[in-house]
Amino acid sequence: MPEGIGTDVSDAADVSDAVHEPAASGDPGSVGQQGTAAPTAGGETIPRQRRPLLDAVHPVRAVTAFHRRHHPVTLVAIAATTLAYAALAYHRRWIADDGMIAVRTVRQILAGHGPVYSPYERAETDTSTLWTLLLTIGGGVTGVDVARVAVLTGLLCAVGGVVSALFATARLHARLSAKPRRPLLPAGALLLLGVSPFWDFATSGLETGLEILWLGLCWLALVAWCAETPDTKRQYLVALLIGLAPLVRPEFALMEAVFAVAAWLLIRPGKRRTLLLFVTAQAFPLITEIFRAGYYGELVPLPALAKSADGSQWNRGWRYVEETLKGYFVWIPLAILLAAAIAHLMNKSALKSRTTTILLATPVTAGLLLGLYVVKVGGDFMHARMVLPVLFLLVLPVLVVPVTAVLVPAVTATAVWAAYCGSTYSVHFYDQKHAIAEDERVGYQQWTGRPNPETSAAYTNRERGIGEAIASWTAHGQHVLTSEGGIDVPLDPSLPFPFAVAAGRLGAAGAETPLRDEVVDTLGLANPLGAHLTVTTPGRPGHEKELPWAWILADYGDPAVVDTQEVLKGVSPQQVAAARHAMGCGALKELLDSTRQPMTFGRFWSNLAGAASRTALVVPADPFAAEKKFCR
Repeated sequence: MPEGIGTDVSDAADVSDAVHEPAASGDPGSVGQQGTAAPTAGGETIPRQRRPLLDAVHPVRAVTAFHRRHHPVTLVAIAATTLAYAALAYHRRWIADDGMIAVRTVRQILAGHGPVYSPYERAETDTSTLWTLLLTIGGGVTGVDVARVAVLTGLLCAVGGVVSALFATARLHARLSAKPRRPLLPAGALLLLGVSPFWDFATSGLETGLEILWLGLCWLALVAWCAETPDTKRQYLVALLIGLAPLVRPEFALMEAVFAVAAWLLIRPGKRRTLLLFVTAQAFPLITEIFRAGYYGELVPLPALAKSADGSQWNRGWRYVEETLKGYFVWIPLAILLAAAIAHLMNKSALKSRTTTILLATPVTAGLLLGLYVVKVGGDFMHARMVLPVLFLLVLPVLVVPVTAVLVPAVTATAVWAAYCGSTYSVHFYDQKHAIAEDERVGYQQWTGRPNPETSAAYTNRERGIGEAIASWTAHGQHVLTSEGGIDVPLDPSLPFPFAVAAGRLGAAGAETPLRDEVVDTLGLANPLGAHLTVTTPGRPGHEKELPWAWILADYGDPAVVDTQEVLKGVSPQQVAAARHAMGCGALKELLDSTRQPMTFGRFWSNLAGAASRTALVVPADPFAAEKKFCR
């Protein structure tokens, strides 16, 4: 039996899925459109191959197929939902300080300094490798402010993901219905219009829009390709798409596993094809991981270490999720849609088929698994951000639903909820004084004084004091270690750059600091030493490892000054000396060497070989304890 055609099916129900499930009218790639199936010598029925990929995606044929496959009401509903979401997201466009971190990395790449935050040390500050790549391409091609590129790219990704998911769900309901061209109305998609963080993080300069795009495309691939016997080329494209998961975000490797298992169960390739598909899926992540380990000396981006992503904060994580669910009354539409969907599907014979069961279960399983991870790690410091892909996954099967006596009341009730929540905005939905996370958009609106802080200028204007001070010191030939708080100390003259800026608001400080100079991250997102510290200020993920000033002075301050006098209240010269001694000993010295020594083949191999142990390294925040640990 030929491999890769979906023929190694184990039971009669599977054959029924491929041949007897209703095909969408006019679908050029469906079994029903291609004619009868061909019998094998053993009497087994094999669906015929789909049309070649290039033929199937011909733009004219694609438009015709959409028109034939979907009822006009469905097309209007999808268009109206998409346009409303795009308009709301554009109206709320902005870039967060964390988004500005990726902007500086991209600027360094475009300047020829490589994927670093500061040229002095190789630190991977961006959680999403694929997002950094997209911004680098966009910034290089357009030549405009990378912050604006980030905002618009995020918006385009989010809208593209929503469109893909809507058409995929419409295709799913065509499979479930005896009348595949029946009208559909937006249902779960109304969450995108009712929960304002969906609008906020469509831009924000972060990778949330890319997450929505990847989820939407994977959902479309399962419903439109894998469930309809894809040809060989499409199988490899699906594997390549699903394999991008950890490049979107590291924890999306969980989603990769769920979608990959679902795709395999739908396609049922042979052993050889399974191996080839697995290699295809893992090719880019493996290449990226080898580069990361050899170039940065770590197995994960620094934010994963700074946020203790392998730790557990179950109580805080549940409060984080609960804040979103209660704040926007999300439990109301979820309960309504779940009850209505169960009632609608109870009498559907299609539920007895393996294919439709897999399709319905996959996004729900993925959503619950991702939600469990969010709760485990304690959520995030940004309000609702980590919950958005979870909600999106949970409602994928009911983004749009058929017009029936059961579902229309559910859609109506959900629309009322969306109108209420969407018209009042997030600021009224939770007690910000006692909130577990912050409304970052409101905070940066107030900090920058702009309703839409969407450019680098919005941040450089607030941090222009850094640039002015650097210009003044340059004119006087001075080399200085400075900070957002106004601490100015002579810089170690042995360092290869003239200025170092210590900052907690890393994106804003990085926007104003020249690319040649060092930005000392006090929270560990761009500081290899800080990322490996023990927790100093527990409470907020990503802000629990505040780098003590003894380490900063030991690393960047002029020894002739910081070793002889107390330049900062509470930081003694003895603490500074202990920190400097610890940095010259054992595993801690190797950690710093892995990021600061020139990149050679030998250094790359040494980084690669020691990446696992280096990633697991824990540095005591107290300089004396660190000295005792590493210099004994």
